[in-house]
Amino acid sequence: MSSDARTREYVARQTAAGRTKKEIIRLLKRAIAREIFRYLTTPVSVPDISDLRPARQAKNITLTTVAEHFSVWPAVISCFERGTRRDDDLAGLPGLAHRRLNSAAQQIPRP
Repeated sequence: MSSDARTREYVARQTAAGRTKKEIIRLLKRAIAREIFRYLTTPVSVPDISDLRPARQAKNITLTTVAEHFSVWPAVISCFERGTRRDDDLAGLPGLAHRRLNSAAQQIPRP
């Protein structure tokens, strides 16, 4: 209760209102549960990455080559391209993965 500024303010308000420490902790737990529930039920927009694999294959770039370029395992790239794994570091903003693929295609030597 002493590390977060919002929590300290909340505790001060509740103490001023005459609540006991036990009641304040109960109220804090309820507030945390509401906040977590809001995060769990709010839909998150995910960038469209369905055309990454065809784009990579059209440029004749192997999965292993792309994985080495980004310093990750090939399975990570495969799962990311198929949409079975969400990787915000690879996807970034919408379109960033496509720009990264294009820049990788220019930097990666072709066989």
